[in-house]
Amino acid sequence: MIKLTIKVLKRLSRVLRVMASLSWLKLWRAYRRNARVVLWIPEKSFRYLCSDAFVWDAATIAGLLDAGVSFRIVAGLNIGHCHHKAIFYTISNRYNVFGFDDYTDVLQHITNRLEAQGNMVFPKNSEAVFWENKAHMHHLFRSAKVHEPRTTIFKGFEALLSADLTFPFLIKAEHSCSSEGLYKIDSWSDLADLVSNDQFVMENKNIIVQELINMRKDLRVILVKEDIVLHYWRINTAEEWKPTSTSYGSKVDFDFFPEQWRAHIIDTFKSLKLTTGAFDITWANDDLATEPIYLEVSPFYQPNPPMVLKEKAYAFYKQNFSFRNSWDVKYVDVVFSIKSKQVKAYLDDAPVG
Repeated sequence: MIKLTIKVLKRLSRVLRVMASLSWLKLWRAYRRNARVVLWIPEKSFRYLCSDAFVWDAATIAGLLDAGVSFRIVAGLNIGHCHHKAIFYTISNRYNVFGFDDYTDVLQHITNRLEAQGNMVFPKNSEAVFWENKAHMHHLFRSAKVHEPRTTIFKGFEALLSADLTFPFLIKAEHSCSSEGLYKIDSWSDLADLVSNDQFVMENKNIIVQELINMRKDLRVILVKEDIVLHYWRINTAEEWKPTSTSYGSKVDFDFFPEQWRAHIIDTFKSLKLTTGAFDITWANDDLATEPIYLEVSPFYQPNPPMVLKEKAYAFYKQNFSFRNSWDVKYVDVVFSIKSKQVKAYLDDAPVG
């Protein structure tokens, strides 16, 4: 009961913050039923109001209002009737209405068909294919000569098992996020356990094997074009390796940034031709004198807002509710800030007037 109450309070605080952050008079003036700019929301439900997509969609509205752009909203799945429009949407698995294992493929198909009908979509199809599609991401890393861990992509477990393997290494699920689907393989026993996982085998046609970097921290860097809009270290305080996601209890440092690598990070991001994205970056042996190692990039991300931690782990504030130091309220604020810059960047690249 306590957990349910906390969840309700957290979601309610988000909704209230969103409502307070929108200029309703501007919205009334900017909304046009025949507007060329469209915000596409794939579902109409109460559940949607409790989702991260709601926060990002509302932030898109705020960004369009800041830019002085008239728009309309298309709610539901009937987006295929749009031709020669500018369509904003939020990347999520909500488009996978048929429940396919590869939930990313549906969004790639939709954005491809919308562009074929003369629409501009934001994010573009070429950006959407990066989303939780790690095999494709690593292929593009290789093409752009991004400095990444040694990575091999096997066409199924049979090819993997016949390879010359050196333990330990990581196996990454092809479609996953937030350290989910990340497996540290120390022995043949660990590998046998994963091979016996029918769900994993069914959902992963490509098996991504990556060297294990000796690291206890990584740097999340969120960019919009050439602007680093947020950065923070996730620090594993344990002696043994484990994912640095805050859900694993990592410390978070929002202050220090390795300025000597700023240009390198921005240039690497530009090489991938993304408008916005979040890099996860580390250094071998946590030695900042060595070249940055780019672990992943995604065009959609969940930013962690700076918090006054008061001697508690960052995850405590993320998982609990507070009236005075609300993670959810600050999350809404940072999403609105980032999204405003995203909308401006998309409109600068492809004016809709």
